[in-house]
Amino acid sequence: MKEAMEEVKSELGRDAVILHTKKYREGGFLGYHSKDVVEVTAAIEDAPERGQKRAPKAVEEAPPKPRTGERPLPVFPANILNQYKTNGTQAGVDMVSPPLDMPSFEPHPAYQEVDSRKEAGAAPELAPPLEPLPEPVPAPKAEEEIKAIEQEEKAAEINMQQSKQEDTEKIQKLEAELSQMKTLLAQVMSKDLPQDEVSLQDALRGQEVEEEILRDMAAKSAAGDTLVDSLDPKAKDILADYLDKVVNFSEGIQLNRHGVRIVSLIGATGVGKTTTLAKIAARFVLEKGVKAALITADTYRISAVEQLKTYSDIIGLPLEIVYSPDELKVAIHKHKDKDLVLIDTAGRSQHNDYQMKELQEFLAVDGRIEKHLVMSATTKERDAEDILEKFSVCRPDRVIFTKTDETSSLGLILNLLSKKDIAVSFLTNGQSVPDDIIPATPAELARLLLRV
Repeated sequence: MKEAMEEVKSELGRDAVILHTKKYREGGFLGYHSKDVVEVTAAIEDAPERGQKRAPKAVEEAPPKPRTGERPLPVFPANILNQYKTNGTQAGVDMVSPPLDMPSFEPHPAYQEVDSRKEAGAAPELAPPLEPLPEPVPAPKAEEEIKAIEQEEKAAEINMQQSKQEDTEKIQKLEAELSQMKTLLAQVMSKDLPQDEVSLQDALRGQEVEEEILRDMAAKSAAGDTLVDSLDPKAKDILADYLDKVVNFSEGIQLNRHGVRIVSLIGATGVGKTTTLAKIAARFVLEKGVKAALITADTYRISAVEQLKTYSDIIGLPLEIVYSPDELKVAIHKHKDKDLVLIDTAGRSQHNDYQMKELQEFLAVDGRIEKHLVMSATTKERDAEDILEKFSVCRPDRVIFTKTDETSSLGLILNLLSKKDIAVSFLTNGQSVPDDIIPATPAELARLLLRV
């Protein structure tokens, strides 16, 4: 390579440009006794003419044709010689880089006009001054614009909420006024009723339904509906429609599509839990052919165990007697193949904290247990509210009202359930098993309230 560079400097001078270098071996036989050959391709520029540089001459020696299997040498543009200079050293060869195009500049039109006047022989005129560039427009402040937009959107949202709130208040005010008008109209119309006719409103008042509920019913019903004769079949439909709006109904027990449904009856003493459990079991087994099992944890009363055992023998159901939460858990697992498992518990006083805690421990053994609080319709309303509040520690899912046939006033049911979210599942009206029990529906409760 050193000898080749010396020859380049000797023949072309120090300003020669190296275009390509190549090393290979030639001669010999099958690679033996061959010698190294260095091939250098170089060129020089033409002499400058009128201050301009011409493109370099063509390469003095054309690069050799590539051998079979070798890639052809690259073809360089003519102005590549302006970018590759060498002083005859190896570093010059290694510093070869792609060429850069020189930018072109065009003179201002005003100066072009001056040059044309000079060529025409006219007296040169001073070129008009260049117009100043416009002041740069400051970039908008993105953060301020975003904040402004957010404030506008927030203000619009607040205005919309205020507008909705005002509309809601207007609607509520109109509804309240309409309710008052309906109530006053019902009072005026009630004076014109025949003396021997009992209106729907009066019949509910006789069942000790609260006056607040009667006013609400008049407001939510069509004008004059609460004044229809209580013996009119239309009265039951009107009452059922109102009950459907203010009371939750579960219409009995709904079985699972897959897996066992576990139901436990809880409540105070003497409300009829064991008899109600037998009625539910008989309805599902005898009428629907459901596979069921009975479990009793009421070991405080021997008579309760004997009573439930008699029912289980008649219906043909297995009965498990448990004394602890662990035994209850084992009994539930034993009957996991059943469709329905019914659990009877001992009556508890809502004022006995120890008994309530013991009941909680029993019910905590399986999270699938659906708890139905059994209450007697003969209970005083104040005591019924206390029972529902104290048994809330067990988180009852449903409520069952028993002994509806033993009281002349059923307003307790409507007064209590219209204020609570808990749903009513069954209503019982006697001791006959399994006849005297009905799934709770708006129509059935309306029939009981009207005694039809």
